[in-house]
Amino acid sequence: MSSYYLTVVHGLLPEGYSFILNLDKDLLIEIGFQLFNTIFLCLFLGYILYKPVKNFLQARKDRIAGDLKSSREAKQEAETVLKEYKTKLAEIAEERTAILEKAREEAAANRAIIIEEANKEATELKERAKLQIERDKEEAQDEIRLQIIQVSTLIASRFVKESLNESAQNKIVENVIKDLGDVKWQS
Repeated sequence: MSSYYLTVVHGLLPEGYSFILNLDKDLLIEIGFQLFNTIFLCLFLGYILYKPVKNFLQARKDRIAGDLKSSREAKQEAETVLKEYKTKLAEIAEERTAILEKAREEAAANRAIIIEEANKEATELKERAKLQIERDKEEAQDEIRLQIIQVSTLIASRFVKESLNESAQNKIVENVIKDLGDVKWQS
């Protein structure tokens, strides 16, 4: 069997065997014709389809390049917007801090004003209370004086009515004092 393959490879065939591929003239013409048709068909299709395929590929390449460019532009725009937002957020944070600081200062000023007003009011209340106490004290002294005058008048009227001697007068004074009760004399 191995000698058979050797003879086929070298082109030597034993008698009675014919080789499957005979390289005769007709076969070579047919191969040439097929080769010519294939080349012609490739050139013809290349000529007909080259520009549309080239245009399609170029359009696709341009579309992809445009998409990449627009995505880069969108990315740059997004980064710009992000920077603007970060800047605005920083400004807002600074403004918030300033507003809070101003509010604290105003609150401290208001607190100082309120404390000052409360102190003034307390001082005024103390002064009013002192004045009221002085008035009440004077009124009490006036009442005591009136009572003393009334008692003196009462005693004098009894003295005059009775024109009595000294022991009778002492007795009358004691009765008047008993009538007045537990009146305390304040100065």
